[in-house]
Amino acid sequence: MSTLIHGGTLVTGDGRTLDRGAIVLKSGRIADVFDRWDPRLGFEGEIIDASGCIVMPGLINCHAHGVTPGPLFPSAAPALPDHAWLANLDRHLLAGTTTVLNLCGFATMDEVREANKRHAVRIAGATTHLPSALLAAQKADGGGLTGREAHLSVEKMLDDGAVAIGELGGGQTLGGGGQDLVYLPAAIERRTGVRISQAQARRLKEAVLGRFVDAAGTDIEELTRAAADAGLTGHLGTAELATLVFDTVMPSVAPAIEGIREGVRAAKRFGVPALVHSASATAAVLRELMEDPDVRGASVIAAHVNHPSHTPDEALDLAALGRDRGWSGEASVFDLLHRRHTVTTREHWDRLLAEPGLVEVLGTDYGHGGEHDELISAVQDLVAQGHRSLGDAVSMATAAVVRLIPGIAPQRGELRKGLVADVVVAEASDFRVVRDVFVEGEQVVRDGGLTAGARR
Repeated sequence: MSTLIHGGTLVTGDGRTLDRGAIVLKSGRIADVFDRWDPRLGFEGEIIDASGCIVMPGLINCHAHGVTPGPLFPSAAPALPDHAWLANLDRHLLAGTTTVLNLCGFATMDEVREANKRHAVRIAGATTHLPSALLAAQKADGGGLTGREAHLSVEKMLDDGAVAIGELGGGQTLGGGGQDLVYLPAAIERRTGVRISQAQARRLKEAVLGRFVDAAGTDIEELTRAAADAGLTGHLGTAELATLVFDTVMPSVAPAIEGIREGVRAAKRFGVPALVHSASATAAVLRELMEDPDVRGASVIAAHVNHPSHTPDEALDLAALGRDRGWSGEASVFDLLHRRHTVTTREHWDRLLAEPGLVEVLGTDYGHGGEHDELISAVQDLVAQGHRSLGDAVSMATAAVVRLIPGIAPQRGELRKGLVADVVVAEASDFRVVRDVFVEGEQVVRDGGLTAGARR
């Protein structure tokens, strides 16, 4: 069956826009693209009037977690139950994302293929099957490891279809947000019976280890105040609390840092992109690698260069150095635009995106429980804030991703004759109102709801 979509603003993915353009989908491919459709020509097939909408390629999210039945995050935490990772994919699809890169790098390609069998969203695999990254996962959690990981390697994973190395490091293994949200509160609750919040955990951690998680010195006075505010006074002495924080956070940090080095070297050796965790805890190793002549020329993407553990000036300086050394930058929307549960400032986002050339692609990362802001809302925000034109903003979540990670979405990312028909129709006034989504020419979202083809 053929489908004609006409009347909207066609955003092709390569930076161009066509007012009142038209596109024809047939046999899973884009059969034709027109500057304008003449209704006198007639059409045999389904006709979708996209007036008042934008029509764009299916979005490609280069930074996703929780989208397969494999181990979760760089800490290899236990896998999500099927209903949860499938629900995560539903949310991506309903918001116009048709391809995701799974950066839970300990998932096997069999687990990636299982997810692809069961959902219309295309899931591409990445790998962190590196000795130090595995050690870091075991130190932080490792509850999702099965023993197969010891027999896998980056090379074997790439041979089996993985398209990138990553995510190298993460908040769970590097004393970041994942540690604040899960592991440190759990350790304190086991010891004291008191459940603390993510913000309280972060404050305690930084009092002991500093903002750069380097254990350079403990601020006893701040730790005492933070413990009192968290309701821990009388449960643990200050020295005992400092030891608990240190013993919970630090064992995985050194191997995670070394895993970043191993992963970037592997990216140079195998000629594939590596996605590295950019945060205050990794700033030193990223600067080291940016200056290392032995890995110069490696394809490296600094993930979430807008990470709020940096100050805005630190984020700007590190991203600029990366750009000058040939690295690429990805900005993650987290939940900073709408939900604002874990990231409550947009200053880093605006500072980096206002500067030309610092950010090439967009991602979501992973909000608490999968509730991050939509990738499509990030695209809209760039336009609304004047950071990018409509054509360029869409490109950052489509064609630009394909250029940086060639295996992620073959023959996708643009509305061009002959390419795969992954297409999104969204309201021009609010991109988050996604009307229709096609994957390989099949309509999987209709009038804002999933069709039977969304799950398989």
